[in-house]
Amino acid sequence: MVHSITHFVHTLALIIGSPQLLFIIVVFSFSLKCGFLSYLAHRTLQTETSPRPINFFMLVLLASLICDINYLLVPFKSYINVNIYKTFVHIAWAFTITFYQALALFLESLTDQKNTFTLRQKIVLSASCLFFLCYMGISIFDLLCIDYNKKITSTLGLLTSIYTLFVLMLPSVFIAINKLRAHSIPRILKKQIKLFILGIIAPLWSSDFIQIISLFISSLEHWINRNYMFMSLSTTLITYAAFYSIRRIMGLRFLNLKDKIQSTIDINFIDNFKIILNRLSHITNEHELNHVSQEFFKETFDVPFSKINLYMRSSQPSDQKIAYTPSQNQIISLVETFLTTHKDTICTELRTNKIMIYDEVAFSNFYEQHPTRTYILNFLNTINADIFLPIYEKEQLIAYVIIERDARPTLFYTEIEHDEMLIFASYLGNIINLLKKQNIDTLIAQEKELNEELYRKHQEISQYKESIRSFVRSPQQKNIGVLFYKNRLFTFGNQVAKEMLKVNLNTQQGHPIARACKLLAQQVEEYKAPQTGKTTDADGNMLILSGVPNLESNNIIITISYPDISDILKNQIEKLHDPSERDYLLYLETTKSGKLINQLIPGAGELFLNFKIELLKTALSKKALLLSVPEQDLQATVDLLHHISLRETLYTITLQAPCKNIDVAIKLFGINPIFGVTPIERPLLEQLHDTGTLLIKNVHFLDNETQKYLAEFIRYGLFRTFKGDRKESSNVRVICSTDQNLASLAQDGLFSLELFNQLKATTLTMPPLATLSQEELESVAQGFTQQELTSSTFKDILTLTDKDKSKLNSQRPTSLHELQKRVRYILEHKSQHPEINAQTQFNPAYGEHNAELTAIARLGKNALKNQQAMTLLWSTFKNQNQIATFLGVNRSSVNRRCQAYNLTMP
Repeated sequence: MVHSITHFVHTLALIIGSPQLLFIIVVFSFSLKCGFLSYLAHRTLQTETSPRPINFFMLVLLASLICDINYLLVPFKSYINVNIYKTFVHIAWAFTITFYQALALFLESLTDQKNTFTLRQKIVLSASCLFFLCYMGISIFDLLCIDYNKKITSTLGLLTSIYTLFVLMLPSVFIAINKLRAHSIPRILKKQIKLFILGIIAPLWSSDFIQIISLFISSLEHWINRNYMFMSLSTTLITYAAFYSIRRIMGLRFLNLKDKIQSTIDINFIDNFKIILNRLSHITNEHELNHVSQEFFKETFDVPFSKINLYMRSSQPSDQKIAYTPSQNQIISLVETFLTTHKDTICTELRTNKIMIYDEVAFSNFYEQHPTRTYILNFLNTINADIFLPIYEKEQLIAYVIIERDARPTLFYTEIEHDEMLIFASYLGNIINLLKKQNIDTLIAQEKELNEELYRKHQEISQYKESIRSFVRSPQQKNIGVLFYKNRLFTFGNQVAKEMLKVNLNTQQGHPIARACKLLAQQVEEYKAPQTGKTTDADGNMLILSGVPNLESNNIIITISYPDISDILKNQIEKLHDPSERDYLLYLETTKSGKLINQLIPGAGELFLNFKIELLKTALSKKALLLSVPEQDLQATVDLLHHISLRETLYTITLQAPCKNIDVAIKLFGINPIFGVTPIERPLLEQLHDTGTLLIKNVHFLDNETQKYLAEFIRYGLFRTFKGDRKESSNVRVICSTDQNLASLAQDGLFSLELFNQLKATTLTMPPLATLSQEELESVAQGFTQQELTSSTFKDILTLTDKDKSKLNSQRPTSLHELQKRVRYILEHKSQHPEINAQTQFNPAYGEHNAELTAIARLGKNALKNQQAMTLLWSTFKNQNQIATFLGVNRSSVNRRCQAYNLTMP
């Protein structure tokens, strides 16, 4: 095992120390340097003047390339003449001197704005030339095969190493580091020099220093200077360090080759900016605008809130104006003075560059001084700003954002961040323009109205599609059944009629279908004219009966079909107050939402038909609603609206007396933390956002201040924290109820006029039962009768007689709920006969109001998939047959679900 490890290490050392690997590494390094040198040369040719640092750095690269040629010849050493090889070696040494001399001058020139050499630089430059000439002379001797003392080269090599490392490089590094302490050096340049020293000079200097030490330590001399392993490792590490450092330095505008600091794209910016845009859309004054601006710079650029300020050049009304501190007022004065005195030059520069970043301007001006940039630097120093972000609207400066100095002491503002700030500024300019030239509150209110109208239209389209689908029938439903009636007997004319009716009309004369067919036949027989009627099949689908007399055969022909649109509309369209609402009449009869409303309010009299249409229109909207219905019918109506709106949570606030504290306001809107009150939970309008319906019973009991907050929320869709200015968006459906005349209360100053104006736009008032005609009241009562019975066995017996209807008409109930209870009482009294009582089941969903059972009944067969609903049904009925009857499904389906949910008798 030990032998294997030793063999592996030895093999790895041979690979690393091979001249072939060194050749590959040098080729890679050589290619990088060639590419960078060509790039610099191309940029230099495009400019009129070439700065000194660029020239020195190009010389560094050129000298390094010539030095690398020596390493490229290593694998071919055995194929090259010895003297020629030595010539290249000494030429490489000569250009090593050039490399270090150019590197030292480059490093010092980075912090020196002068274009002249100092005395020290002239001395070392002369010494470098002397060393260079010595090596070039030795290379000529090698090329001409002239003998010379070999000790000269070894001594000269040692002197060269000591000279380059300690005489050239160390003083230059110390001078550069010392100059970094000066305030006149731009921060970007300081960062570049630090990276250059640590990433390039330090590894290079350390590598050469180790080689010098090895000359005095015999045990290291062979391994370092005569073995290629150290050369390969050092070259690899130096190349990587140089590549990494140059890559970072290039991002920092190295040699001023780029106009902006480079960075990678922030993929999260779009997601964050969407949130900011949403906040901007809800802004109504300058206070909120300043706060949102601070949030943007904090969340996007990690700038502290205290370092960001938005300044407006012209004021809003006094109640919306930002209250600036004395120091901020001084900055405003300085900015306005500067913009006035340097209007031509500065304003032109602002329109060109769009933004002033201190570090960028200082770095650009360090190498290429310009009067305009000098003015801008003085301006930014005066106002102590890192960034001055102007905000324009139609080329007019209307505001500006100032980020104070050292807001991000360790980071620079990159080109990507520069563009992100400009995007934000463009949106900010539009918002400020709206704030100044238009009433932003009106715009927000209009936007909310448009959203509500769009939602209503979308719901109407959904209802239309559902209604149309109800008429797209299967081939079987398109067939028409035929009956013949003669001598008080019915005869099926085809198989379709038998399949549609599924009853024996002659023996089951008490069945509702048989009674409807016989009534139609008697009317045709009596009037000798065509008649129409309707009934329902075993599945509850409507059937249209059409009878015509057949005088030749002395019988009556009755056709049976499923209804078309005209069949549904023609009998009720005349009852509409507004004929244009015939579409809603169709929705009432064919959609799930319409059927739920018909279930809540059976009957099709004129008053209730138009009320049901208004109720459907309200249910398809999400506007705030004022309900004026009897107290006993309120909860059922709200449950219906909540269910059709497809919202999850219904929250009810019941007010029994006028509010004398702020508890309700805090519950609804929360409270400003400055008051030291910590709410137990989040505001209701925040909890119910997008998912909830809020019912406020006896809204007239709210205190006046809370009413104003509620009116503001209903109008704009934004609620303000109680006693605060912060606004939050909420999409809660608000329903209010009252038994008072709010118009009179508002006129007397006892109710908020703002809230009344918002609620009166959508008010739904149920017609009092006292105003119904006798026919319409009897129609509603008959509808409740059909709902109460879950079995049709005794529906012909358990029905309302003329005496019962007369009693209901003479002692009219005040609400639908009371009417339903009285109908139920009459039916229960009729069912006291033992045989009838044993076989009659009343529907518990339509007895005493049970919101949960009512909701489950509306689900129908879909309730089988809901374990919570099935558990409630089992706890209520304790019988699978009754559950099946309640839901209108087969008992086997109920049995399977009960087994799946483990619902069994204990």
